[in-house]
Amino acid sequence: MRYSAIYVDSVDKWAVVDNLSDDFVPAFYDSERDAENAAKFEENRWNRLVAGAVLPAAAG
Repeated sequence: MRYSAIYVDSVDKWAVVDNLSDDFVPAFYDSERDAENAAKFEENRWNRLVAGAVLPAAAG
């Protein structure tokens, strides 16, 4: 999974982390549930983006 939710003690909030982008944090959230939902949304968004960039193989 590319995106995950982690708790950040220094700001007392939950973060969505992009694990393939040097731990880039696109947003902070007050609850674990909100962060998990945002991580799932970002994961789905990324998968759709990648799937749209892949061209289908030419028919033989």
